[in-house]
Amino acid sequence: MIKKIVLTTFLFSFSAFAQEVAIAKASVENLPESYGDYLTEFLLKNTEHAVPLKKGSEPLYVIYPSLSWEGKAYNLCIKVYKANNLYSSSCVTVSFAEDIYQRLKTLKNSEFFNLKEIPQNTINIKVKINTNPQYDKIKLVSQRGDSLTRYVSVAKEGNGVNVGSGFVNLNTIVLDEDASAKVFKLLIENNKIEKVIVE
Repeated sequence: MIKKIVLTTFLFSFSAFAQEVAIAKASVENLPESYGDYLTEFLLKNTEHAVPLKKGSEPLYVIYPSLSWEGKAYNLCIKVYKANNLYSSSCVTVSFAEDIYQRLKTLKNSEFFNLKEIPQNTINIKVKINTNPQYDKIKLVSQRGDSLTRYVSVAKEGNGVNVGSGFVNLNTIVLDEDASAKVFKLLIENNKIEKVIVE
């Protein structure tokens, strides 16, 4: 009987704790605004026991994510507040958006921030462009200048995820805001772009 009471109390406490972890909308700087929406959505979906921060609620833990582009690198910070006081702050820096998921996992803390394991998938994407690239490999950047990928292969035919449009600038495809946001979302979900199909 005592074991049952202890177990029930433990499960109740754990359940209450799990409901007190909230994630605020991610702030972004020097990047397309929609990156913040996709990062928030990703964290809510893939952080264990997370719920969106709602106005008027008072969860024990609140995670405030922020993402900026400075000095040719993404700076991603996770600030955690406990009972409205700063509890911890951790940041990672990566040069390419395709590395964000793996680096974000290094911030794992089982007490309040624990990302789910996402297997890496290899994908192709389709981009509508103004002219054919003169190079066999290109990199993808947004109009804000942030580097989404390293150099990837280019093809004129094949299947892939339609992301939108962009324009060619030497060995780079500059994606419009919608396209760069879609690519950003794919990359933080641990998808690796193998090939860009140009149309």
